[in-house]
Amino acid sequence: MGERIHHGAQERRIPAEFDGDPVVWSAWLYYEEGLTQHDVAQRLGISRASVNNLLQTARDTGVVTIAVAPRHLQTVALAKELADRYGCAHCLVVPNDAGRRPVHERVGHAGARLLAGQLRPDDVLGVAWGRTVYALSEAMPQLDLPGMSVVQVMGSAVGGERFTAELCTSNIAGRVRGRCIYLHAPGIVSRPAVKSVLMAEPALVEQFRIIAACNRIVFGVGSMQSISIASDGGFLLAPHEAGPAIARGAVASLAGRFIDAAGCAVPCRFDDRLIGITTDAIRAVPERICVAAGPDKVRPIRAVLAGGYVTSLVTDQRTAQALLSDP
Repeated sequence: MGERIHHGAQERRIPAEFDGDPVVWSAWLYYEEGLTQHDVAQRLGISRASVNNLLQTARDTGVVTIAVAPRHLQTVALAKELADRYGCAHCLVVPNDAGRRPVHERVGHAGARLLAGQLRPDDVLGVAWGRTVYALSEAMPQLDLPGMSVVQVMGSAVGGERFTAELCTSNIAGRVRGRCIYLHAPGIVSRPAVKSVLMAEPALVEQFRIIAACNRIVFGVGSMQSISIASDGGFLLAPHEAGPAIARGAVASLAGRFIDAAGCAVPCRFDDRLIGITTDAIRAVPERICVAAGPDKVRPIRAVLAGGYVTSLVTDQRTAQALLSDP
């Protein structure tokens, strides 16, 4: 027979296995069964304030000990080691998820939390594109940041509809109630002469002035392992266009431009047809958030870190471990 707890006309029994101890019983209900304090109060027939006192007693007497789960401690340690090795101001490492959600979604959601904590009113945020940036844009919480501008930093592309620069930019702008500024031009035009004409247009001159004023930027990084380096950059390139850059040492695509393992630009035949932010302009932005993860992204991430493009990195546990191993 369990011990009774009396409260007014109500009485409740404590199961015998808890040895008649209301402190242990309330702690079990709250921490193990996941009941709210209100639910525990109803189950025990006492006030919510009494439940709060019982739970505090459980903590004070060691019935309950609260600790950070080991997997989270491990990712914190990895993040600190990454930041120290690569000179980043912030690193966020997402624990392994046993395949329940795609890694780009988990990293994108973590990136949204990091970005939301950094944003301030009157910021000018540049936004690139790709699967992970799109996942970040979808996961952004609702914020009220008066005067903030969210700017598309790369021209429109032929890539998958969900990953377009326009959608990534508008998603974030809508979540922060900011001004959305689109880059009204294709990502790659047919001829250099077309680019020259477009770049002289007053509308594009103004848009690039705003891009140059960005104090934050969020971007992913594309892998060269697949010829659709455009998959994260939005460009659909033929093998003969990417091949020469790979031969000259390109290991990553950053904002549609190729870089080598040291983060240096690798010239490509379509550079003079590309409309969007340059690698030098990315480096000039004070706060630069890179969201990327996966086995094929280890070399690209190393490249953007080596090139000094990143102040905040968001990745997953496996990628972090690979980044910390010898190249």
